Amino acid sequence: MKLKIKFSIISLFILKLVISKPILKFNNNNQFKIIQFTDLHYGSEPVDDIDTIFSQDLVILSGDMVTGYEEQFEDDDRNYWKYWNVFTRPFVERNIPWAITFGNHDGEGALSTNEILKIDQTFNLSLSQSNPVEMHGIANYVLKISSSNSLKSEPASLVYIFDSSTKGCSKLDWGCVHQDQVDWFKNTSKSFNKTDSIAFVHIPPVEIIDLWNNYPVYGNYSETSCCFDNDYGDFVSSLVESGDVHGLYFGHDHENDFHGDYKGVDLGYGRKSGAGSYSSKKPLGARVFQLTESPFTLSTWIREEDGNIVSQVIHPPSEFDRKPLQCKMKDKYSKKELIAIKVIGGFLIFLGIVVVGLIGFFGFKHYKKYEFKKQYQEFKKYSNCIL
Repeated sequence: MKLKIKFSIISLFILKLVISKPILKFNNNNQFKIIQFTDLHYGSEPVDDIDTIFSQDLVILSGDMVTGYEEQFEDDDRNYWKYWNVFTRPFVERNIPWAITFGNHDGEGALSTNEILKIDQTFNLSLSQSNPVEMHGIANYVLKISSSNSLKSEPASLVYIFDSSTKGCSKLDWGCVHQDQVDWFKNTSKSFNKTDSIAFVHIPPVEIIDLWNNYPVYGNYSETSCCFDNDYGDFVSSLVESGDVHGLYFGHDHENDFHGDYKGVDLGYGRKSGAGSYSSKKPLGARVFQLTESPFTLSTWIREEDGNIVSQVIHPPSEFDRKPLQCKMKDKYSKKELIAIKVIGGFLIFLGIVVVGLIGFFGFKHYKKYEFKKQYQEFKKYSNCIL
């Protein structure tokens, strides 16, 4: 079954390559609207279509579209197709293009993120891409937004997508952005002459804590950030230094939804968009972005599933509400990881029993030999006394 499905993925992928993809473009009012859906977690429990009744030009799905460690994704590849059709249906019906980046849970089932990407790319409205060069992750790419002026050939703005579904991030094994991804960004930014842009990733960077502690922000910090630090690349500092990325947005921490200006770059969470996995304790929703072409501006707000636009309260820096400048260690594991932990733990226990047993066995032999020698010496001494 899996072989047949993989064959169908490849066949549809090749077929769709010959079909032209949508072109992103500022409208006649010099505006372009993006909506970010994050942490849908389809497959965790029965959920309805995400509601996209409001108009936008592009949808960004910023990771954890599905909960890959759920049993249905381990047993049947077809469930990926099933849920992809479910959550993209509103986009297809409204002819809205979308692009994805991966979260830490998407690739934890039967299909790898590379195979999932190929499924997504079979949809004509998908603008998702694979890496243009070799680097960490699968889906690092840039989307071009054309000018409202058709005479201009150069893009008016860019959308950077970073793939943080990577491994080798120390104990923060939900992923990070590595230096080779940062280098790709620097080269790409330079090749586009530092065109005004916006960026998305799934895992938040550690600077989000510094933002909360030392800068005014809008929104809530309701759970400790499962972020990534700077041990593997100078990600945010490179965005700040470049000067062309005006905003970086992410998800992952379901209960957080704040954003704020961090050294010239607006850093911020989306709003959890799906009912699967643990609750955000807030109404489901999405973060909306409105880009203005010339001069370039970026404005953002959260809109809940009932259409309500959230008025996020400002949170000034406070000594009474500071957070430790460190990312939360991993304390939740997928089924596969729990099985691996149990297997390794069982093996270590078995090994410990064997070692203790060997020590006891050889120790007992040594003890018996010592006792025999001691008794022999005493017997010999006693015999000499008699003689």
